[in-house]
Amino acid sequence: MTLKKWKIISCIGIFLLSVLFHFIYDWFPNFFTSLFSPVNESIWEHNKIIVGSFLIWAIIEKIYYKKRANVIFAESISSLVCMLLVMLIFTPIYLYILKTNDNMILTFAIYIIAIIISQIVSYNLLKQNHNSKLEELGTILFATFILINIIFTYYPPHVALFYDFTNKIYGIK
Repeated sequence: MTLKKWKIISCIGIFLLSVLFHFIYDWFPNFFTSLFSPVNESIWEHNKIIVGSFLIWAIIEKIYYKKRANVIFAESISSLVCMLLVMLIFTPIYLYILKTNDNMILTFAIYIIAIIISQIVSYNLLKQNHNSKLEELGTILFATFILINIIFTYYPPHVALFYDFTNKIYGIK
């Protein structure tokens, strides 16, 4: 399969994994699921969906590509791009223009666009020669993203990015 076809499949796979990750904590509310699934509806908590989906997809990709590519690095960078795009697009629209997060069509559109752009980044990174140091860096990046998300789940800063406007809370319910 060509890399371009794989990246199209990646967009679909990551989106489907994201839908699953969105609901895991609601279905199984416990400490373990709070580590990788949003515990509230704040913008920040939804980064866990991105990190978890991209990490699982990176593992699938790594199995598919074996050692031929910088998969972990490419997906860690693309997950960062996706998180930044979602926060940079989503936050101003919802916090300052609409003042609500009830528009699911707009939410999905923003997220799908962010996934597509991030997979274009991944595509370009995967065209580079394999470098084991980059793979190590990708692993460190994913671990850092997970650690930051865990810390902010239990100790969220009291700013709008971390505030769940639906339930009127910060952090875990």
